Amino acid sequence: MSSKLDNTTRVKNKEEFWETKRLVRMALFIAMSGLGAWITLPSPIGTVALDSAPGYFLALFAGGVEGAIVLGLGHLLSAFKVGFPLGPIHILIGVLMGICGLIFRYLNQKINLVIAAITAILVNGVVINVLLIPLVGMGFFVGMTPVLLLGSAVNIVLAIVVYRMLN
Repeated sequence: MSSKLDNTTRVKNKEEFWETKRLVRMALFIAMSGLGAWITLPSPIGTVALDSAPGYFLALFAGGVEGAIVLGLGHLLSAFKVGFPLGPIHILIGVLMGICGLIFRYLNQKINLVIAAITAILVNGVVINVLLIPLVGMGFFVGMTPVLLLGSAVNIVLAIVVYRMLN
């Protein structure tokens, strides 16, 4: 009986996640990420932009999964804008950006916003870049790390400022 109840709860939770209100909210924030993709920081490949701030905000405001989806798609929009310079590696980066949003949300709930922000900046700016070394090389890591740290800090601080203003 217990497992049947658990399955019913899981199905209901899945249905609730895909409700219209949530889909519209994610679509609006994905659109904002697309606009943020046009505000770029100088970088070797041109994909470092303000596309992540809406995803980080949504991770705080509505939940980690919503924020993760927006972060992943926001990165793909930035990459699309400049012609996918890393090819299919951008899909991996989008997934890793989503994971970064989940970490950000989790640490904010479990510890505090400052620790969440510092960790997310480091994960986005250094850890993801380290994971890409086998695919793109050490030169990419050295060239992109300072810009990624700055870009992730700007995006996360912007998201936190807007979140704090609304709360």
